[in-house]
Amino acid sequence: MALIPTVLLSTATFAQEAPEAAKMDLWCGIAFNIVASDIPSDATEEQKAVVMQYTDGAQMLIDRATAAHMEAGYDDASFAAHKTEREAHVTAQVNMTGDQADYSFEQCSALLGL
Repeated sequence: MALIPTVLLSTATFAQEAPEAAKMDLWCGIAFNIVASDIPSDATEEQKAVVMQYTDGAQMLIDRATAAHMEAGYDDASFAAHKTEREAHVTAQVNMTGDQADYSFEQCSALLGL
């Protein structure tokens, strides 16, 4: 009997493993939001239009990632906690120098067809 809770808990944890595509969608969506929030106040209309494409794309990626995570067994609270952790992780990677980020700008842009 003592083994049953352990098995159930390990199954619940396992069920919360989202597909790699959903992880990438979430990472890229968060990254695009971070970068788009740094648009200078004197940006041209053309620059603002490009940023809007990435902002809209970020929302689409996050929505898609959210749905995939929910299908993988996350509930609202567990996904919110996961997303908060991912936001801290992505922020650190976006702000670092070098090419050690989980995904490249090119990989993320490809998700948007840009």
